[in-house]
Amino acid sequence: MTASKKICWTITDEFPGMKSQVIGLSDAIGIASVHKTCKRRWPWGWLSLPWGNPLTQLTPKSDPLTPPWPDLVITCGRRSAPLALAIKKQSNGKTFCVHIQNPILNLEAFDLIVSPEHDHLKRPNVISTKGAIHKVTPQKIEEDIKIHASLFQNLPRPYSTVLLGGSTNRYKMPREALEDLIRNILLIRNKTQGSVLVTPSFRTPFRDLLTKSLKDEPHIFLAEVEKLNPYFAMLGVANFLFVTDDSVNMVCEACVTGKPVYILPLLNHGKTKPKKFIEGLIQEGTVRLFQGSIDRWSYAPFNDTAKVAAVVRKQMGL
Repeated sequence: MTASKKICWTITDEFPGMKSQVIGLSDAIGIASVHKTCKRRWPWGWLSLPWGNPLTQLTPKSDPLTPPWPDLVITCGRRSAPLALAIKKQSNGKTFCVHIQNPILNLEAFDLIVSPEHDHLKRPNVISTKGAIHKVTPQKIEEDIKIHASLFQNLPRPYSTVLLGGSTNRYKMPREALEDLIRNILLIRNKTQGSVLVTPSFRTPFRDLLTKSLKDEPHIFLAEVEKLNPYFAMLGVANFLFVTDDSVNMVCEACVTGKPVYILPLLNHGKTKPKKFIEGLIQEGTVRLFQGSIDRWSYAPFNDTAKVAAVVRKQMGL
């Protein structure tokens, strides 16, 4: 069967960062895909254990997981991992299973595990990546610039694009952290004498404060993520990129461009995995911590998504 006739399911819970990874990989593989948002009832989902049949443990709001089974299933996050293996079992092993991140249990049961280098996961079926899988590609950036470049055409250069994260399962972003980011946004504008293009995420709290603080400021573009978010275009037109330190995904997406990437530390954000990953990039000179000055430097852009997609296609015989 050709790739055009195969079907892929991407499965995650409600976290946007995980959804971005599975869809990014399925797009790169080139198989028609359907995304399924699924959550297992307590205590199974909370414990992340494969007891019983995970397919019967879904919450009422979850998308259905019923036959016909897909040719490929891609999951992300340890709570979704048992669902992939349950589908493989129900399909009598015909479904090819790819899991992004460390599934913790039953590692040998997956056809392929995609794990970042900082997880130090070594198995024959593991492919290590520098960072996170995502859906940003140079082609998508160019296409988005053609569509949205007019939004910025009246703003003076240079452009500094700011990618804002927010609260995570390990960090509750306080109001003071957003106030600090707003001060940095205005500082960046004043330092460069250009414009700042700001895009919050759905995890960014106190967005009313962000809007109120920036709406009357000159040379500031604030994306309204619920209505229009020219994210790829903002990456593409940027001369400098600034990313908060709560997201491996956003940092990796920024580093696709090869442009200077500065890290904006969030107040009271402790030693989480994203921070440890970012510290490694700082040590190797790929990104820099923003401390008030703005310079230019070069590094080798990285994007592991195409590499992983090629391995999946080869193993599936596509």
